[in-house]
Amino acid sequence: MVERSFICQAVVLKRTSIGETDRVVTLLSQEYGKFAAVAKGVRKLSSTKRALIEPGNIIKAYCVKTKSWPLLTQASLVDDTAHARESLSQIKQLHQLLEILDQLFVELELDRELFNLILTTRSLILDQRSSISFIRQHLEQIIASLGYQSATQAGFENLTDYITSLTNRKIHSFEYLTPKA
Repeated sequence: MVERSFICQAVVLKRTSIGETDRVVTLLSQEYGKFAAVAKGVRKLSSTKRALIEPGNIIKAYCVKTKSWPLLTQASLVDDTAHARESLSQIKQLHQLLEILDQLFVELELDRELFNLILTTRSLILDQRSSISFIRQHLEQIIASLGYQSATQAGFENLTDYITSLTNRKIHSFEYLTPKA
């Protein structure tokens, strides 16, 4: 028997508005990798899921499989990024990390070690006591865990150019985490 629903812990990578009240939410989970789910009615002022699906939040997602995209029927907050909104540098770092993760990952299961490294890198950004170079090292570890060589070995001066060459898509977020390799 095929399971029609699933539950997973996931990082919200991005959200896109569709229609008048819905959003497509891109999530990264250990069990399902990167996937998009439709959150119906989440843009209504009365929606209880509205604040939960902000980029960078870690949620427990309850989804139902459909013929197209899964439906995000319920969500509960595991860890939020509300305190990061007080610091422009944290917001810049977090959004760049989320964009890099969105570009590098596909719909595949992640091993526990890689998923924990992603969660640790996110926590380092939100912690505000970690140096940029330490966060960059974690980002380089994520790239190496995916089987790519380091940016310097590939002949690139910075991570942004390297990631752009790997994905064939330009990174649009602020150049904060990756000015130098």
